[in-house]
Amino acid sequence: MTGKKGKPALNSKQEPHEDHLLKKERVFFSDDAAKTKSTDEELNSRYAKGDVRIVTESARYSLAGILAMLRETVDLDGTAGKKELRYKLDPQYQRRHRWSIERKSRLIESFLMNVPVPPVFLYERDLARFEVMDGRQRLTALSDFYSDQFALSGLQYWSDLDGRRYSELPSKVRDGIDRRYISSVILLKETAATEEQAAILKKIVFERLNSGGVKLASQETRNAVYDGPLNQLCLKLSENETFRRMWGIPLDPKPEEDEEDDDGAELEAGADDQSTKTGKRMFEKMEDVELVLRFFAYRQIESFKAGLNKISEFLDRFLIEGNRFPDEILGTYRSMFEATLQFLLDSLGTDAFCAIGISHRPTKIVYDPIMFVANSNVVVKHRQQLVSHNEVLRNELTSMYRKNQALFSGRRTNFADTQARNACVSKSFADAIAKIQHDDVHGD
Repeated sequence: MTGKKGKPALNSKQEPHEDHLLKKERVFFSDDAAKTKSTDEELNSRYAKGDVRIVTESARYSLAGILAMLRETVDLDGTAGKKELRYKLDPQYQRRHRWSIERKSRLIESFLMNVPVPPVFLYERDLARFEVMDGRQRLTALSDFYSDQFALSGLQYWSDLDGRRYSELPSKVRDGIDRRYISSVILLKETAATEEQAAILKKIVFERLNSGGVKLASQETRNAVYDGPLNQLCLKLSENETFRRMWGIPLDPKPEEDEEDDDGAELEAGADDQSTKTGKRMFEKMEDVELVLRFFAYRQIESFKAGLNKISEFLDRFLIEGNRFPDEILGTYRSMFEATLQFLLDSLGTDAFCAIGISHRPTKIVYDPIMFVANSNVVVKHRQQLVSHNEVLRNELTSMYRKNQALFSGRRTNFADTQARNACVSKSFADAIAKIQHDDVHGD
């Protein structure tokens, strides 16, 4: 059996040809389409066994005790004399934007007025040791308020208190807020038998929670529940200056002090920072980290028959497995990413992730195949030639994008379209290499 252009076609039992993969890098993705639906008897049995059932308990914490609670330490298991926080406001859970003083103040006003405040969600990482899954901003605001780190500002109904810190409140008002409580829901340790199962269940909770009305982005959730060596590498590589310039991400981004930012116009570029509004928003939602992860995961896109239609599921699975990769693979990943970025900058400039000749806006639909092909074995061998004759490569890509505008529009995301984009970009590079070699031989 053959496919297009005489290439062997894969049947359902054959493995795709992925000769570019490193040893021990291969990830196996499940084929949901091949699964049969469970019978009622199987579903009842599954439910009776407690499959995918979260074990929780509730608790209430006095606001007056929040500061001491968050500072409490316990002995670190397996160490002599070392301590750790009982309640861990883990930096990995921190979103790349923080509440403004006005928003913190509105939370305090809600407690003053006894307006119901959503509970915080904790995960029991070990016996009586907790991680804050959802509610970090609320707990931080309360901690900051009780430690006199900010004065109230922008209050709507208690505006007479604007400008006052906790210690400066009238005694009755201070006593009133001290007697308030914040509720919590705790996912108990017995929720999951294994770390992987715990991560999956934590992700379910993350995806179904709203934090102050702002839903966590996919990579923010991944960063929290699937943290590990590969995730840390992606975080580090997202700081690459070349990478940030190519995506319009600020070179020295600061967390936003509000979550209600507008979308739309590009920011004017500064003298040394070609950042855009879109790039800033990408940083806030950790999409820059996701882009690094996409580069590594996309190397195995041929094995994921859903293409980009289920990209979040694809990246989740890859990150879970990738966090177990040996150090030598992660080391290769780092050099691979950095070298590919530098090559594309040298050969195509900062608009390498744009559909050159069509748009000046970088897109994921261009980024995926061009990073993939630029890192292929064939192209790596000819990088120096392509940089020296970069106008040839640029012309080939420009022509290709113009002929395939619909394919690179971002609307076509199934498996066949993904492979078609890879093929188009690959052919452009191959044609550029052939022309360069022909010109070199004939002295043109």
